[in-house]
Amino acid sequence: MKVYVGCSGFSYEEWRGVFYPHDLRREEFIIYYSRFFNVLELNFSFYSFPSKGTVKSFLSRSKYLRFSLKAHRIFTHIRHYKSEDVKKILFSIEPVLEEDRFIAMLFQFPESFHRTQENLEYIRKLSEDFRDIEKVVEVRSKSFKSADFYRFLEENGFSLVNSDAPKESKFLVGPWVSIGNINYVRLHGRDPQKPYDYLYSLEELKKLKDRIRKLGYKDTYIFFNNTAKAQAVYNALQMKMLFGIKVEIPKSLQGSLRDKEWE
Repeated sequence: MKVYVGCSGFSYEEWRGVFYPHDLRREEFIIYYSRFFNVLELNFSFYSFPSKGTVKSFLSRSKYLRFSLKAHRIFTHIRHYKSEDVKKILFSIEPVLEEDRFIAMLFQFPESFHRTQENLEYIRKLSEDFRDIEKVVEVRSKSFKSADFYRFLEENGFSLVNSDAPKESKFLVGPWVSIGNINYVRLHGRDPQKPYDYLYSLEELKKLKDRIRKLGYKDTYIFFNNTAKAQAVYNALQMKMLFGIKVEIPKSLQGSLRDKEWE
């Protein structure tokens, strides 16, 4: 199993002084991030279409970093897109595709998106419009938890996102099955009152590691989305260590969070 671990986003000002040095310029954040991780999930693209220039800039400032891109909300939440919107986002990612540094396009649907025939047809349409690139889908409604749906995804060229989230919520946790070309895991934290503000314990990470291993021997991408207070960075470094991946611990983190499990 080839395992790659990173974070969902990187350009968080609150990471300054916790992960990023206080005096680091914002345009150097991605350079610093790439010292510790080789994969990154870009999520700003959910709110605004990325420009080709921005993508080229990310590539030029990080020699080996590989990228996933979160699809714009017009494709997942608004769900009234035009062919021009597809062309626009595919045009913007051409540089990362040309350099073979593209992981997948992430289509993350809201909990209100339930399993209906109409919604299945919508996913099928996405598969046709984005047929030439790797793509993953994260569904949050528990109505999608079925073997029939998983087969449907594979038939339509999607990999399934396995997610960790608060079990008390309506969020579909897991389902811890391997569907599609790659394994793709997103870890959101477990506090239903404070989304994305959660620090996984070492024991929780060990259990998650066991679940991820059971997904099987595909290329496996793990992204931490518990981004508040740079907790995603801390947990991602721990997860790398648990998988036996060589880790450098930034000095800024060595004394800032609890339990120095790397010692």
